Amino acid sequence: MATEVPIPESIKTLIANLETHRNLITNLSTITKTLTEHFNSVEKTLSARAKSLDLSLETLETETQQTLQSLDEREASIPTTEAVAAVDVQSRRDAVVTEIESQTAPTCTDIRTDLSWICRRMDAGTLWRYCSENKREMNAIRQEITGAVEEAVDPARLVVDSLEDFVSSEVERETDQCWIFTMFLRLLYDKEVAVSVRERAAELALKWRTRFGERMEREIEGDGEGEPGRPEGQLFLTIVGVFQAQERFEKEYLEKIFLIHGKKREIAKFVHVLGVADKVGEVVAKMANAGKEIEAIYVAHEAGMLGKISPADLLKSYLQKAKEKANAFLKAGKGSPASVESANNLENNCFKAVIKCVETCKLESKFNIMNIKRKVAINEREREEKKKFAALNPYGKGFVQPNGPPKGKRAGPAVYPPPSFPNGSGARRFGDYGAYRGSGSSYGPQSSYYGYDYGRGSYPY
Repeated sequence: MATEVPIPESIKTLIANLETHRNLITNLSTITKTLTEHFNSVEKTLSARAKSLDLSLETLETETQQTLQSLDEREASIPTTEAVAAVDVQSRRDAVVTEIESQTAPTCTDIRTDLSWICRRMDAGTLWRYCSENKREMNAIRQEITGAVEEAVDPARLVVDSLEDFVSSEVERETDQCWIFTMFLRLLYDKEVAVSVRERAAELALKWRTRFGERMEREIEGDGEGEPGRPEGQLFLTIVGVFQAQERFEKEYLEKIFLIHGKKREIAKFVHVLGVADKVGEVVAKMANAGKEIEAIYVAHEAGMLGKISPADLLKSYLQKAKEKANAFLKAGKGSPASVESANNLENNCFKAVIKCVETCKLESKFNIMNIKRKVAINEREREEKKKFAALNPYGKGFVQPNGPPKGKRAGPAVYPPPSFPNGSGARRFGDYGAYRGSGSSYGPQSSYYGYDYGRGSYPY
């Protein structure tokens, strides 16, 4: 029988040390391999980024060369442009001088001719007074004013002169006059305006505040005449925004007026110029609470701040309120044909407003309108079918021709409109008044053409 030889403690210790060293070497090898792979990856990434940076530098250099070349070409064309502009200004000046020397107004009573004659003469006082006196022709003036003002030697100066003449006059302010000046200022959106004209416009804004400041202060405090939102504040903000005169006024003052008039789209265009972009959310919230969700989205769109709100939630709220209004019509009319027609029209108009808003503000990725478009098409088609039915049976239910049915021919069945209520009685629920059901009726069960059952989630958000 073999005997076990005892292992000395020194050898056990040596074996344990060797095992520890072996594990340590294995770990070091693993770490070394990992670090090598990491550094290789970093090297590849740095190499790719370096190549990308080199390509970007080459592209930037090319674009810089092209820009410099374009600037050189523009600089070289400046004398030619100045010569053309000088000839144009001289020709306009000669035409105006000739008209002034003649001292005769055009005999034609055409709106365009009158406006062109006034604008070529740079007669600022006559311009706004002529528009005010002919307010019955506002539609024609709106169509012709753009081309007429462009015939002026300096359109921006003509507009500023008109405003300054009005502020300096003792004429009492009227709503139509403010609308006229807002129309004038719209012509200067995104137009280059001389520095001297901007300075005059800034002084004009100060004069405007001096003359109408008391009314605007009462409007801010909420105890002014009539409803808040009088046109003085709106026109004031438009002047400041168009001519970038915001530095002349306190930011808090501009913010207070903006909170009242920010619901206007033309005012929302100037939120960044006025420095009141942080107040857009408050204006949008007020409009949404007042049931003006669509207008709130338009305001945010004009301000370039759609990312700060949730358009989809506002549109859902708008459609939900439309459903409640339609149900109220049906309930008030007890499901009568008139109430059904009112509910249908309300629903269709709301759908069209949503479609236009989504397409105008580019919200297709946030709100699906395919099913809404399909429902609108069905509604329009059914409306056309009802018109055709009414044309075929213009005398209503139960009409019999005076001479009776044609002789020698078998009279066909009488044509009747659909029954007012399914099964003869009972009010229709919103979304079900497109289905007719009854014993012996030629109208079988049909799918609901109108409305959505929002509660069951069938509406495509």
